[in-house]
Amino acid sequence: MSTAYQLVAYNATAGLKEDVLDVISQISPEETPLLSRLKVKTAYNRYHEWLVDTLQSGTGTGYAVNEGASAVFGAVAARSRYHNYTTIMQKVFSISGTMQAIDQYGVEGEYAYQLEKAMKELKLMMEQSLIHMTSAAGLGCASGAVSGRQFTGLLACVADANVRTGSGNVCALTESEFNAIMQTMAEAGAKPDIVYCAGYNKRRISSFATQNTRYQEAGAEGRVRNYISVYEGDFATVQIVFDRYMLANTAVLLEQDKFGIAYLNNRRPKVVPLATLGDSKDAMLVTEYTFEYLNDQAIGKLSAWATA
Repeated sequence: MSTAYQLVAYNATAGLKEDVLDVISQISPEETPLLSRLKVKTAYNRYHEWLVDTLQSGTGTGYAVNEGASAVFGAVAARSRYHNYTTIMQKVFSISGTMQAIDQYGVEGEYAYQLEKAMKELKLMMEQSLIHMTSAAGLGCASGAVSGRQFTGLLACVADANVRTGSGNVCALTESEFNAIMQTMAEAGAKPDIVYCAGYNKRRISSFATQNTRYQEAGAEGRVRNYISVYEGDFATVQIVFDRYMLANTAVLLEQDKFGIAYLNNRRPKVVPLATLGDSKDAMLVTEYTFEYLNDQAIGKLSAWATA
């Protein structure tokens, strides 16, 4: 039990550091559905690696042995090593002394307002990068490269066999094609449970004739709003999630727990006050992270389908 003479956390908040990652996570999570759902992990080097193992598969024949047979050693497959590079992102802003001193409507302090805005913008940048970023020679993958390091994002890590392509944005996505990609993933051992797509294809999937369940949430204001839908197909039951940063002609199916965001050691999002060089208050939000995919068979892509 604390006493009046003890210094405890709840009455000494002036100098305590906030966990900026927690703060960012609470800002409009529906705007960044992929980022908000990814497991948070730790990377220990800018070249982040992990191991992937596979189970033996066969045709179901040739497994039987004779009574009293000697043990026969089978081949033991080695694990595969996957990797991704960490990417540094930052958001810098500067507030003049005059701007800080002026009273404004709706804003308690300009610095606090701009800091919250920078957090939102960094979060949106991270969502877009997790979906679209590609890693290639000359993009910071090698030491001394001119450009910043770039990791391989969601759309670039799909196994070739797990892609079904439409007719150049002409044909609308069909239920048959949607089930076909789920079948391909299921036969490879994956269990897709979520789909990320832009507006038109979310409406297409939600309208498929087979059993769909719509969940509705009653808001505090008394209105009822649809916030997620579920598709029950032949091979999996998946949530259909709207992501406005997904390509309009694309839908991506995931086994969600096979993917994560790995921050480099102590490089989770943080606020760094910059040196004062004049009559201003300057700060930088910075983070370093990568995209971790534990199995490239756990992702499927439907691309080049109609967008209207």
